[in-house]
Amino acid sequence: MSEVILHDEDQGSGSPALVFLHYFAGSLRSWAHVAGDLSSTGRCLRIDLPGFGRSAPLLAYSVHAVAQAVATQIANYRFDSYVLVGHSMGGKLALACAAMNPSGLAGLVLVAPSPPSPEPMDERERTRLLATHGDRASAERTVRAITRWDIPEADIAVCIEDNLLTSPEAWHWWLAEGSREDITEQAGQVACPVLVLGGSDDPVISPHVITADVMPRLANASRIEIAGAGHLLPLEAAQEVGTAIRSFVAQCATAPGTG
Repeated sequence: MSEVILHDEDQGSGSPALVFLHYFAGSLRSWAHVAGDLSSTGRCLRIDLPGFGRSAPLLAYSVHAVAQAVATQIANYRFDSYVLVGHSMGGKLALACAAMNPSGLAGLVLVAPSPPSPEPMDERERTRLLATHGDRASAERTVRAITRWDIPEADIAVCIEDNLLTSPEAWHWWLAEGSREDITEQAGQVACPVLVLGGSDDPVISPHVITADVMPRLANASRIEIAGAGHLLPLEAAQEVGTAIRSFVAQCATAPGTG
C-alpha cells in the first residue's frame, strides 16, 4: 500500500514538539488559536486527518488505519520528542497512535476525547448526521448545539466550512463504524503520561463518559475539567487548553526518562 500523505501545518520551533489532531467534521484549523499561542514558545504541527480538511480520504478506513497514517506522517518529521494532542474523534485516534508507543512520544493530551470503548452517541443524532452530510444548515445547527461558551462568528464559519469539506467516506466511516470501534485493550498499552481535559457542560463527551469510559482505561492519567465549557474546547476555551498543555509539557520534560 502506498504511503498516505496528509496535509499539515508546522509552526514554531523547539522540543518537545506538539502534534494536534482535530475533531470529527473539523480540520487542523480548529487548533489555530491554541497552536498560535503555544508556537510562541514551541513547535506545533497540526494535521488534517484523512478525508478531512485538505487531506484525501483513505481507500479503506478503520481506527488502526487512520492511526497508522498519522503515525507515519509524524515519523517523517523525526522529532526527538513530541506530545500528541487529540480532540474528540482525534482523541481516540491519538490514543490509538500512543498505544503503538512510538519513538519520541513523551506525552498524550486527550481533549474531550471519544472514549476507547464505543462512543455513547445518541442514535437519533447519529441518524440525523448520516442523513445530512453536506448540508449547511445542519452543519450550523451542530456547531451551535455542541458549544456552551460563545465563540466568534468567524470561528463558527470555519467550523461550518470544515464540516462541508469532509469527504463522504470519512463522514460515514466515523459515524457508522469508527465511533463504535472498541480499542480499550490498546489503551491499556499506553506507557507515556496522559492528561485528559473536558468541559463540565459538554453535551457530546460528558464528565460521566470521561469518568466511566476514559480514565479507568489509562494507567498514568491526570484530569482537568473546565467549568461551564462545552465540546469545542480548542475554540471555546483556547486559553485554558493552552495553559493546561503548556504545564503538562513542562511536567513531561522533567519526568524520569524524558527530556
